[in-house]
Amino acid sequence: MRFIPAALLTLSMAVLTASAQERLPGQVAGTWRIVRILPVHTNACWTDQQAEPLVGSLLHYSATTMRWQGGVVPLTGVTTRSLTSDLLAKETAGGNGPALKLTDLGIHSQGVTEVNLQHADADITGATTEVPGDSVLLAGPGRIVVSACGVYMEARRVTSHLAAASEGVFKGS
Repeated sequence: MRFIPAALLTLSMAVLTASAQERLPGQVAGTWRIVRILPVHTNACWTDQQAEPLVGSLLHYSATTMRWQGGVVPLTGVTTRSLTSDLLAKETAGGNGPALKLTDLGIHSQGVTEVNLQHADADITGATTEVPGDSVLLAGPGRIVVSACGVYMEARRVTSHLAAASEGVFKGS
């Protein structure tokens, strides 16, 4: 029986781990402006009024970080999954509000891709360790749906780097 040197075994495990990790989808990378709070009610830890200051703010996603209002959150991983209306309803059932369907979020397709960004807890808002925008639904071209403390928001892609830079999205870069 032959023994594999420890260094070779470690390298092999690192390659397998790296290849199993997902990359940030290209449709998410870039800068997004939160344009409105969606009119849905869930078992949320925030009210619409608490989330209102997020409207107009910018999210920036890159392969290694996400940024929101000057807070930089290093990403430790990315996972994606297909989310159907039935699965969303099943996952949101049992709270104070009704179970959500994709149409409640303004998504009229049979299913969407959900991108979940893994990271350490962070104090971005001062109210929770939840990071707004770390779960992204690819709702359509130039449109995503994100949530914070159970409040769902629509964001639109910012196409001008000048507009994003003027609002400070690249602070701390």
